[in-house]
Amino acid sequence: MSKFFSVDNKFFSTVNKIVDLLWLSFLWSLISLPMIFIVMVFLFEYDKVGLYILLLFPISVITVGPASAALYYAVVKSVRRERSYATKCFFHALKTNFKQGALSSVIFGLAISILLVDYFWATYSDAVDANIAGLMRGAFIGISVFVLFALVWVNPLLSRFELKFKDLIKNALILAIKNIFRTIIMAAFWVGLGYCFWTFFEYIFQYIVLIPFVLPGVSALLRSFVIEPVFKRITGDPNEDSDKEVDAWYAE
Repeated sequence: MSKFFSVDNKFFSTVNKIVDLLWLSFLWSLISLPMIFIVMVFLFEYDKVGLYILLLFPISVITVGPASAALYYAVVKSVRRERSYATKCFFHALKTNFKQGALSSVIFGLAISILLVDYFWATYSDAVDANIAGLMRGAFIGISVFVLFALVWVNPLLSRFELKFKDLIKNALILAIKNIFRTIIMAAFWVGLGYCFWTFFEYIFQYIVLIPFVLPGVSALLRSFVIEPVFKRITGDPNEDSDKEVDAWYAE
């Protein structure tokens, strides 16, 4: 009976991981609230937002990059590896990666805003010739794939390695190309979520309160199973060139 109530019991360990995952999801959503608000406005009033999205979206996503890096770091270290506390991991990574994460967020946010404006202009504007509109949509798809492929690796990279912004983007693209199958899986996962959210929004809306507590953490957890094998190959055995043992939770 005492084993059942032990903190090492698999049942209680699983419950603790679920609670940590929900809490980390909430922290990410709380810090990313400006972006969530702008996205909701765009979903309901996208025909009225227009070119304002070029200004509003890049500003609103400033906190998303640092929060996403912190979420990934905490999910892998605390939830998967059971090292340290979830809240401590999250805020440590948030503070460490805030500058680079904010910069990458603004750059990607601006790129996404321009792509959205181009897409809606090419699709719905009567002033655009049909052939030009087709070329614009083709360019939109091509550049969107490029941006998305880089984006799926940027925040996990930021959570694990100290890199200058230029090196962060360069290494994200290198990893995206070298691990193209894994990249496509993660990109398809995001595109699929976006499509479902856009298409079935009226049905999802009744559960909208639950999404901030579930989706961010579950997304980070699922992606970590795709990303971590790659990071393991990059880091190798951290004790190989060291005289003393290193507490490298990421190599487990």
